[in-house]
Formats: sequence, C-alpha cells, structure tokens
Amino acid sequence: MRKTLLIAAATLAASVISSQAGVYSQNIVGYVNYPTPVGGNIYVMAVPFNIGVSNGANEVFGTSLQGAQDFAQLLIWNPTKHQFFGYLSDDGSPSGWDDSNFDPTNAPVLPVGQGFVLIPAASGVTNTFAGAVAVNVGTSVTNTLPTGGNIYYVGSMVPYGGVATNGNAAGGGLNFGALNPGYAGSAQDFTALLQWSPTMHSYTGQYLTDSGSPSGWDDSNFDPTNAPVINVGDGFIVIPAASNYTWAQGL
Repeated sequence: MRKTLLIAAATLAASVISSQAGVYSQNIVGYVNYPTPVGGNIYVMAVPFNIGVSNGANEVFGTSLQGAQDFAQLLIWNPTKHQFFGYLSDDGSPSGWDDSNFDPTNAPVLPVGQGFVLIPAASGVTNTFAGAVAVNVGTSVTNTLPTGGNIYYVGSMVPYGGVATNGNAAGGGLNFGALNPGYAGSAQDFTALLQWSPTMHSYTGQYLTDSGSPSGWDDSNFDPTNAPVINVGDGFIVIPAASNYTWAQGL
C-alpha cells in the first residue's frame, strides 16, 4: 500500500518560525513509496517531486534499479512523434542507463508532471521518491497540453492524491476536470483520461470530462460516473479534446 509523507516536520517548524518573523518558508519536502510488486509488469508512474539537479532517472531512482534490477525498462512517450523511447537500467553503464540497444547513454530526464512507464526486472520492489515539492507555497503551476487529440502521459505536479476534481480557486488539490476553475467548458468537454491497471494489463479506468455531468465526468459510454481517483505517484493518459488544454495546480 502506498505510504505518503508530504510535509516533513522540520519544514513545518521552519515555516511557523518564519511566519512569526514575517518571512514564509517556501521549501516543502517529502517522500512517497511507490511499490512495483511484480517484475515484468507494466506500471504507469510519475515523479511527484523535484529530485537532484535535473530529475534525471539516475537521481530519481539512485541505484535502486541497478544490480538485481539491471535491465529494468523505462519508457518515455513522445506525444509529437507518437512513440515510446526506451531505456534500460545498467550498473555497468557510467550513467546507470543504456538505450534500447543496450548501449550506454545519458540518464533520461523525468520532470514533475510527466508520466512514464516502468517495467521492473525483479519483483517486490518499492520505489522511494524523495525531494522538494515543485510548487512554492502560495503559487501555482500549469501543465499545458498543446495539441488536441494527441496522447499525453502526465502526472500531478503537486503530491496530492484523491478524487481528480478536488481543488479550489487557488488551484490547490488535484484540480483536474470539468468542475474546476480554469476549465474551458464545452470546448474541452470529452477530454479523455485513461488509468492503467498493472494487474489487469489494460486501461481499466476510462473517463471523459463533461461539464453537464454531476461529477464532471462520464464513463467511456458517455454515461455520468464518479470522478476518477488518482494516487500520489500515479501516471495516466490524457487526450485533450482541444488544443492548449491547461491544468493548473497550486499550494
């Protein structure tokens, strides 16, 4: 089961002290454990924090995908080329990573807000992501999906989990879908959201935004349904109904 600690106690204490002095701490740190229990299964994930200098896979995963996990596969979707680019973990490579031809290459970059596919080489692995929240307190960030009809692998840019429509006018929460501020209304209705099930080996969660639905969501038959639930560290597919779909989140 995923275990999440979003705000470290030391950071909270620093924030309280700073607020008393009239200066607010903006450095929120945390971690999330994301299990990938079955080797060879497909997992769609997203890194919920800024980690290291560049969010390179060597920083995000450290050495956890080397050794017994050599040749774990990492696939990054390119929405303009409509294809995956593949990488393999390798403790014999200077960067810890090979390309799909087993030749050493630079570690791929996994920015916050981008989804990716991980196929672990071994079972019983828990991936621990630890770093800084990508959004400063009192600010927001926007993930823009530029081309309607394209497939995008995405993830939440803040480490919130729960119902996709949780949010507010400031962008706090997952804040995704037809009921949230900033939604473009009918022009963006029927934007698709697909969730992958690693045990069913298929996209079992298929949803469509719909401003006419009580929950803001329909199922794949255009019937009103409950909003999807997204866990911290989950990646998922979004196919926007129109260009320049924007998803704003904040703290």
